[in-house]
Amino acid sequence: MRKHLVIMATLFLLSACGGTSRLEDTSNLGSISEPINPSENLAIPDNRNKLSYQILIIGNSHVSGIQSLLTTIFENNNEAKNVTIETRKGQFLDTIVNDGNITELINNQKWTHVILQGQKYSQSQMRLYPTDATILWIQRAKAVGATPILFPEHPPFGKLKEAEYVHNIHKEMATEQSSCVAPVGLTWNSTLSILPSLKLHSPDGNHASTLGATLTSFVLYETITGESADLLPFIDTLQGDETTQALFGQIASETITNNLPCQF
Repeated sequence: MRKHLVIMATLFLLSACGGTSRLEDTSNLGSISEPINPSENLAIPDNRNKLSYQILIIGNSHVSGIQSLLTTIFENNNEAKNVTIETRKGQFLDTIVNDGNITELINNQKWTHVILQGQKYSQSQMRLYPTDATILWIQRAKAVGATPILFPEHPPFGKLKEAEYVHNIHKEMATEQSSCVAPVGLTWNSTLSILPSLKLHSPDGNHASTLGATLTSFVLYETITGESADLLPFIDTLQGDETTQALFGQIASETITNNLPCQF
């Protein structure tokens, strides 16, 4: 039985530029008006078995297309669920941390999952950017009973070592403030080690191609549901032939098994 989805088609673009999390300067760092209570570290809400999913995606240009791809995956899975997905896009999590519209959206709807992408980091790995804004987003999600899922983006073309660095930044945040970490970049690395000819990047070498975003969505799907991406059927409306999608599912599930996203 197909899942019934209510998809909010309108994406609210909060910035003229979608942005990227990769930086080399410390200009324009966002300031937080809402203080963080370090002692407020709620357990991660486990919403995997909910009959309905309400998923909010917050991030920059690296989340483009994820809503549509997740929608397609949910539509083609056999278990019946009602799924609502919305996306809010800006530049970075710290530059939109004081956005009242997003904060109100989180507080006024019953989200089961909040996906967070857009933590700043330095490609040179010589500078550390503040993580307090991301920590606050995690707290906000848990406060309303949503599962917070950190989304460390894939590495740029030709810089696969960056994936582990970025993943570890997010793991450190999850240690400080309990949250899930989807091993997106690690899954990309494993996939490219097997099939380096796959065109996972867009021509700019920074963003994902539709095929790359499909792989990312497989990782997010299993992180959200707890259901193996390796068991997903071939979906002919997604990028990639049957062999490629089978590989995506297998590697996504293997990487998640070796790097558990959530400590419930």
